[in-house]
Parts: sequence; structure tokens; C-alpha cells
Amino acid sequence: MGTNVVYHAIISPLFSFTAWVSSLSMGMIFFCCPIVSVFTDVFGCRKTAVVGAAVGLIGLMSSSFVSSIEPLYLTYGIIFACGCSFAYQPSLVILGHYFKKRLGLVNGIVTAGSSIFTILLPFLLRVLTESVGLFYTLRVLCIFMFVLFLASFTYRPLPPSAKDKESETKGGKRFSLFSRRKFSSPKKVFNFAIFKVTAYAVWAVGIPVALFGYFVPYVHL
Repeated sequence: MGTNVVYHAIISPLFSFTAWVSSLSMGMIFFCCPIVSVFTDVFGCRKTAVVGAAVGLIGLMSSSFVSSIEPLYLTYGIIFACGCSFAYQPSLVILGHYFKKRLGLVNGIVTAGSSIFTILLPFLLRVLTESVGLFYTLRVLCIFMFVLFLASFTYRPLPPSAKDKESETKGGKRFSLFSRRKFSSPKKVFNFAIFKVTAYAVWAVGIPVALFGYFVPYVHL
């Protein structure tokens, strides 16, 4: 009885406070996706990914200097997560610039690669946290973010082909998906007409609902 009282009064709230760090991080990564899509469409994959990786690096590095859990809500849960979101989405969009026929296969290979790294990373993290502690582990992870920052500079969109140029020319005005120098109109950026497609609307609503249960172990374990 006494143990249960202590758990619910002290330990359980601590778990909740800790879970907010990772839940904020995962939530912000996906919450920023629509915003990242607009930035990628307007500024291009390279600029969006470079800025995102830089922001993520700043957030991760600042997280390694905090002395309590509350600042992690901002540094890791928001800043680092937003940077990751801005770096992640262009890495998938850029594939469409280089691959058309085998785009599905390429996306599968990229996803499989990230999955393999996700499986191996916990072993590295365990060794690091046991040997140098949590905050120095975060500084070591900054090396990976810096590599991601450098890799973002390789996101060089291919110039449009003659067929693309012809399809992009409408009403005497050339509209290029690869090199925009002006902001698109809100109607072009926010195309809500796609939600009139029933299959897409069901998919767009169903995936977030499914993810409510998917991320519970990540946050609470």
C-alpha cells in the first residue's frame, strides 16, 4: 500500500515529466511536416535541409549543457525536433528529382537504411551513456548532425528536361519547380482541393490516428 502511494505521488509524475521530452520531440517532427513542405517547395531541398540540420545541431548541442529537465522541453523537444523535421523531409523530396521509374524502390532502400541504423544506434548509445554519461553522449551525437549538415549541401536538383519545361510553361509564363525565385501564391502552396479525394482524405486521417498507438512505447519505455 505504501509503495503504491509513493509511486503515484512521486515516481509516476516524474515519468510523465520525462516522457514530455521525447513526446514533444516526436510530435514536433511530424507537426512541422506541412510547414517544411511549403519551405521545400519555395526555397528548395538544399536550403531547407541545410537550415534544418543547423537548427537541429544547435538544439542538440544546447541540450548537452542543461542542468535540469525543463530546458530540454525547449532545446530537445522543440528546437532539435524542428531542425530534424526540416532536414528529414527534403531528404525524401530530393529522391523525386533523381528517380522517376524506380522511385518506390529507392524510397524503400532509404527507409530500410534508416531502420538498420535505428537498430544499431541503441547499442552505441548504451556504451556511450555508460562510459561518458548522457550529456557527453548528446555531444557525440552532434557529430552525426554535423555530417547531416554537410550532406545537405549535396541536394542539388537536376535541371528540368525539355519535356518538363514544356509542361511548366502556361499562359506564356514559365513556372519552374526546380528554381523558384518568388513566393508562390497561397492557392498554389495550400491546395486543399486534394482533400475532396475520398481515398486521400481517409489515408490522411487514418495515418495520424494509427500513430497515436505507434509511438507510445517510444515515449514511455
